[in-house]
Amino acid sequence: GITNGLPLVMQVGIKPTPSIYKEQHSVSLSQKEDTLLTIQGRHDPCVALRAVPVIEAVTALVILDFLGDIDHELR
Repeated sequence: GITNGLPLVMQVGIKPTPSIYKEQHSVSLSQKEDTLLTIQGRHDPCVALRAVPVIEAVTALVILDFLGDIDHELR
């Protein structure tokens, strides 16, 4: 529906970072044996802080698109 002018409140779920900068016990599927997995590169322990502005921007674009559809239907 359409809000009544009050702030729009949403709940958003963010999945955990899939890789961490820590050696992990794993299983090699090709070798079928235990192995240690070490991921190389940059790793952010929490992406939630950077995700907030992205979610706000995408929400604003969706609302703007919706308002454009309403305006187009009224003409």
